[in-house]
Amino acid sequence: MLPVTIWMNMPSFYQDDLFRTVARKVDLRVVYDHSLTSDRRELGWSDVCTGYDFHVLDPKRKMREAVGLARSERDRLHIVNGIWAEPAFAAAAMTLGMAGTRFAIYAEAPNQHISRSGAMRVLRRALGAWIASRASGLLAVSHFATEYYGDLGFDAKQLYPFGYFRESAPAPPVSTTTDFLDFVFVGQLIHRKGIDVLLEAIAPLLAETSNLRLSLIGAGPQRDQIVARLQTDGISERVVLEGVHPSAGMHRRLAQSDLLVVPSRWDGWALVINEALSAGTPVIASDRCGASDLICHGVNGYVFRSEDVRDLRACLRAFMVADREKMRAAAVQTSSALAIPVVAEYLVACLEHMSGLRAERPLAPWQRVVADLRRRNDGFSVVPN
Repeated sequence: MLPVTIWMNMPSFYQDDLFRTVARKVDLRVVYDHSLTSDRRELGWSDVCTGYDFHVLDPKRKMREAVGLARSERDRLHIVNGIWAEPAFAAAAMTLGMAGTRFAIYAEAPNQHISRSGAMRVLRRALGAWIASRASGLLAVSHFATEYYGDLGFDAKQLYPFGYFRESAPAPPVSTTTDFLDFVFVGQLIHRKGIDVLLEAIAPLLAETSNLRLSLIGAGPQRDQIVARLQTDGISERVVLEGVHPSAGMHRRLAQSDLLVVPSRWDGWALVINEALSAGTPVIASDRCGASDLICHGVNGYVFRSEDVRDLRACLRAFMVADREKMRAAAVQTSSALAIPVVAEYLVACLEHMSGLRAERPLAPWQRVVADLRRRNDGFSVVPN
């Protein structure tokens, strides 16, 4: 079996599904920079880490331990995530590169909305270019990462499209003959998530359509501000703040809704889009969400220009008159490419290809499905981008 070590910042319930399955196909070990943080526990996360070998770095000697592991495990293929956020991982990647050990990076593109000093930008580019010249590959979380790391010097043949994935139950049967339309937002109540854009876009539709409801699921520092705005706009009775739902029940809640709206100003991926599609729920997402890669415009959802209220409103209107049964069927078809066994097989194929053990370059299964949906797009209501 191919020996693989994956370096991750901390345990997460959504990565566990993938790691357990991959561990049946390769000799897998996961190294975590730190244990689960308190803010993640408040969101309902829990330490799982079952079905595969793992190790958490000692916080008292983290850097030394990471470098030591990188030096001693030269016979393994290393996949390093979080080189920008975890200094110990940056040191491990540099150690692997200097030793000539096979390694790859698993990364999102950085959020360009975050202000960084000129020195930090120069340092990131220098480190990225150095890594690009030595890495065997990069698992690029969405087309944003493909573009960003390609610009840093990664060759196209080194880049493997990837994302974040979680196992979900098959979409439960849901009646679409309810008396109202239930649109939902799921996420933190923070500026980056674009809730203000959504509220401005949907307000006229709520005035025009008596059976339309918006549910906001999540918590965050903007909650009081949102409540005040709903009252000022006179839509507080039509917008429900549901708070945080347990992760175990989110799949059913999404399946019961008609549409998920993800209006983010930036999301490296947005795993809730995967979960909505697996529940058979179409998605409207901004073009600044990495997981918009999963959406075929007008078929399983819509993609709008981030912060463009009119464009989002046009997509909402289009969905309201679309054949929603066809869109739900397309969402389920898309989710077939996001199932953990399918993603695990693709990941192993990527690792084998970058190791020289497989001649044919693998194609991301979700890209194949979205391309097929696009080819067979007939009879859907499409809003031009």
